Amino acid sequence: MKTRLLHLFIALSLLSVSLSAAGQGKIYTRKVRLGDFPTRTTKVVLAGNSILELALREEIAVHWRISPYEFCSPEEYAGLRTSNDHYFLTLAHDEGIAFLILAKGGRDDERESLKKPFEVVRVPIANYEDPSGRELVLMGAFLDIIQAFVEDAMISDRTAYSGLSAANGSKLQGKTLYLDPDRADEACLQQEPDALVGITIAPSQISFESVCYKMLIAADTHELFYYDKARYKGPLDGRFTDAEIKRFERRGAEVRR
Repeated sequence: MKTRLLHLFIALSLLSVSLSAAGQGKIYTRKVRLGDFPTRTTKVVLAGNSILELALREEIAVHWRISPYEFCSPEEYAGLRTSNDHYFLTLAHDEGIAFLILAKGGRDDERESLKKPFEVVRVPIANYEDPSGRELVLMGAFLDIIQAFVEDAMISDRTAYSGLSAANGSKLQGKTLYLDPDRADEACLQQEPDALVGITIAPSQISFESVCYKMLIAADTHELFYYDKARYKGPLDGRFTDAEIKRFERRGAEVRR
């Protein structure tokens, strides 16, 4: 059902693009708007020397490969964010969750969509108020997930519009999924072949808008195999459910709790 709704959403989005082109200047799909990414400089915005920022700085140097990049301060970002010549990678938080957000700069009042700002992708990385430390182990993986998404979105409007959940159809045959955090982190640090790392991220404080995130990430290649965003009403919602585990097993994974 979700797949059919996603396809319908994409079709309606593309139809809306074509119908509005005549009245609003030329309109471009997200895939086209990302076409200049490899030639634009990605500004990595760092505000200080927090543990997350230090980890991001270190892992960017190791993992970032699909565009030129430079570090910049929040003050520099404030002056550059309306420039369509740059993409920006920022650490941000919302409803108790810390994110890595990749966005393109621009001005909202631009007539042509190619020059408007837009968020490319955001990846949840930690409970903002009480991080577990796993985000430090997985920071390189999060960066690789962002880059893989951009590469796919540059050639596929389906990926560009569906976001990280586009990974949910991947087969898990031959994969071993570790749900225990310590064993999963060990697999990631050792880059174990055919191992999947299960990670859940939930806020400390619960509100009407609280959500949690669940991901399966390859320990060796950092490929994203599963992504889910769901309402969060308490700790039980921040775990992989029996129904999810059964779906992973049907897709071919050997699940180790």
